[in-house]
Amino acid sequence: MSMWIALLVATTFSRTPPVLTWNDFFVAVSAGGMTYSDVAKHLVGHRVRLRGYSVNNPPIENGVLLTHFPYGDPHEVDETDIPYDAVAVMWRKGLDIPRIPSRPTVEGLLHLGNRDVGPVIVSITLEDATPVYSKP
Repeated sequence: MSMWIALLVATTFSRTPPVLTWNDFFVAVSAGGMTYSDVAKHLVGHRVRLRGYSVNNPPIENGVLLTHFPYGDPHEVDETDIPYDAVAVMWRKGLDIPRIPSRPTVEGLLHLGNRDVGPVIVSITLEDATPVYSKP
């Protein structure tokens, strides 16, 4: 419980959003479904940062999919072909996004729950997202 309080305080008082790791999203995953963690549930609607591997196929309009591990799929893809924890990153409107690196860091508003993003359905979305660039 103290972990999510620390993240919530960091979100409220810091200009840098909290960084989520892939282990922060779920506490249980089974054939019956997924259970989101308290950390993830308490950060819904807040800006967070995440680093993952970009997925080129399937492409999603105005966004990119991120996964925990490198992912490549040479055949036609349907919703069950992407990892269960794939995150849809939906870019901020009007933002000119350059080519996405293979392992970007992004920042966006966290939303949980199934969402149809075109060719796939995901259970985690970062909306109003922007890329995070390292300072040289």
